[in-house]
Amino acid sequence: MGNPANIARKAVSLSVLIWLAGGISAWACPAPQDIRVDKFERHFQQEKFLSGMDRPLRSEGQLLATDNQVIWHMQKPFDVKTMIGPEGITQSVDGAVGQPVGDGVSDISGVVADAMASMMRGNWNALDAMFSINFPEDGADGENWDVVLTPHDDRLKGLLGTISVHGCTDVSSVDIVRPSGDREHIQFAPSAP
Repeated sequence: MGNPANIARKAVSLSVLIWLAGGISAWACPAPQDIRVDKFERHFQQEKFLSGMDRPLRSEGQLLATDNQVIWHMQKPFDVKTMIGPEGITQSVDGAVGQPVGDGVSDISGVVADAMASMMRGNWNALDAMFSINFPEDGADGENWDVVLTPHDDRLKGLLGTISVHGCTDVSSVDIVRPSGDREHIQFAPSAP
């Protein structure tokens, strides 16, 4: 039959391989539709590529997205904190008291805030009313995924263009390509384990 010690070594080796294969599949990316993040709080780096400019505009800061509020806190090159929620948009510069930007509850800002928070938290169903959502055809297939959002409304499509959301266990980056040719790339730091 064979040496019992060799058989035991082969059995252990096979067990380790099976365990590793199981671990690898556990690390694979779930489909974007299967992801739920209650609160998205991450450092970001943003590059804006504008027509007529040789180099992109760069900024960085922190993003917090909850059920119905988005706080976009650009910390470099300037300190500007923008809070978007159902009540509208407020903006604070250099730590000053936030000032309203927009018309309050009737402003589209509340809708946009909900959409942004939903996207960052993986609540894709909440986005159906505003966007055509194209998921990867085969889910994530264990790999990083891309979801493409195109606004239904022509005015919003003119402002936002196409939004591509990239990720694995949550959103890792967002690319926005506007009809004018201007584009943005927002990279998020990895989430804490």
